[in-house]
Amino acid sequence: MGIKPYIKLLRPSQWIKNLLLLFPPFFAGSVFSSSSLGNGIPALIAFCLAASGSYIVNDIKDVEVDRNHAAKKSRAIANGDISVLTAICIAVALFVLAIVISSQVSSSFWLYTMAYLLISLSYTFLFKDIVILDIFVISAGFLVRVLAGGEAFSVTVSNWLFMTVFMVSLFLATGKRMGELIHLGAVAHNHRKSLASYSPSFLDGILWFSASSALVMYSLYTIEQSSGLFYTVPLAAFGLLRYIYIAKKGKGDPTEALIGDRQVMVVGIVWFLVICIVTYS
Repeated sequence: MGIKPYIKLLRPSQWIKNLLLLFPPFFAGSVFSSSSLGNGIPALIAFCLAASGSYIVNDIKDVEVDRNHAAKKSRAIANGDISVLTAICIAVALFVLAIVISSQVSSSFWLYTMAYLLISLSYTFLFKDIVILDIFVISAGFLVRVLAGGEAFSVTVSNWLFMTVFMVSLFLATGKRMGELIHLGAVAHNHRKSLASYSPSFLDGILWFSASSALVMYSLYTIEQSSGLFYTVPLAAFGLLRYIYIAKKGKGDPTEALIGDRQVMVVGIVWFLVICIVTYS
């Protein structure tokens, strides 16, 4: 069987979400300092381990549903490459490692890791099928990452940054639901119960509301931080609009959009470089 099923089980492509931990020090101009790197690496490792453990628990719970899904049926547990018992053991080991590593970052950082695990597991077992609440719980997971980054790097998280991340995460979660609803069509509710309560028009309204709010919040944040950062707002606007376009084509997974869509990737790289020039030059 080899190691490939175990790598698939961990979903390393989803670890890109944990880069949110770097947002507070990145915008503060301190992400490349030696002290930041010393805390940043174990903080990222801890959250990646916690995230993978959460994905495994989710796959265990949804194994029967996944077996009837065109794409998810290839997941390691759903296709039988890894047994449920083995997956449980791996998830527990990842959780323990995540907490142990987190405790070495700072006296409080492990609490954020625990909060993230609580949010992730509560989503899997309680909130996944509850309309609206499901996307808010997903957003909470993104917010905890940003707050954890502030703790790990000893950087105060700006109110505007907090609100920007909240609106962007709400936007991305809604886009994922939109993509699922369009892609799966009439059988969408068989794969995710909450999709039976969402309509395309309702999700479309949340998309535009959250996108507009996110752009306003981000604009205010850039003005608060540095006048030069304001010139990244058009790039952010393009990224938001491009994601809406992708979601409405039935491809709303945020990670796949970021690494799979050339235009999103290019504008993301340019956005990153402009911020580096303004903040670090």
